[in-house]
Amino acid sequence: MKITDFMKIFSSERRIEVLDALLRQESKDEIKKHIPSSTYAFTVNHLKKVGFVREADGEVSLTDRGHANLVVFKRFKESIETLRMLYEVFPDHLIAFPDEFTLRLCEIRDARVITSEPSDILKPHRVFTNYLKNTREIYGVSPILFPDYTESFKTLAESVETISLVVTQDVFDIVSTYPLGNYDNIEIYLTPESPRIAATVTDTFLSIGFFYKSGSYDFTRDLIATSPEAIIFGKDLIRHYRMQSRRIV
Repeated sequence: MKITDFMKIFSSERRIEVLDALLRQESKDEIKKHIPSSTYAFTVNHLKKVGFVREADGEVSLTDRGHANLVVFKRFKESIETLRMLYEVFPDHLIAFPDEFTLRLCEIRDARVITSEPSDILKPHRVFTNYLKNTREIYGVSPILFPDYTESFKTLAESVETISLVVTQDVFDIVSTYPLGNYDNIEIYLTPESPRIAATVTDTFLSIGFFYKSGSYDFTRDLIATSPEAIIFGKDLIRHYRMQSRRIV
């Protein structure tokens, strides 16, 4: 199937509605409760012609082809909607994910943005540190350090099972002054290039921060997601950077 044919099929909200209903295994009578009979018949006939549905014993169901194409479309749609949200919330920023993760943005669709407020300038960092209090493992890509990181490092190292960080040379020069040798639950990887995002993932949440196009990091906004799917996304993202780096601790 050509991509133009694929897009034409999914250009109709009615066709998407019928396909979604069939994915939920709704019967013909159930679907007709929210779609007029004439529209239903026209839509199903079109979907039968392109091989997306079949009809037997008076009921309609998805074909394997229809199911596969619908799954691809839904992931594509959710990824596009997530990308649109990111550009709206971070309009002056560099939204830079490795290509394979741009294709997986649907996995962080539950993310919410924590923003600084006039009466609570440090809100993003405060929310972030509160989430850290209930974690057992921390994985991160850290091209930057928060001002209070020196004070919180010892507490984190003594309270969590694992800390695994991918850092730049500048960040490592600071981290290397910490008593790293006192802990066997710490891993430090040195990346040859500075990542264009900052990310932390634990067993309970994912946090992502972005840089302005000017090059400075935005401390006033933080993306937080807590779904199991987002946490897997985050761990895979950290693993991507870790594989390109050299372990030094």
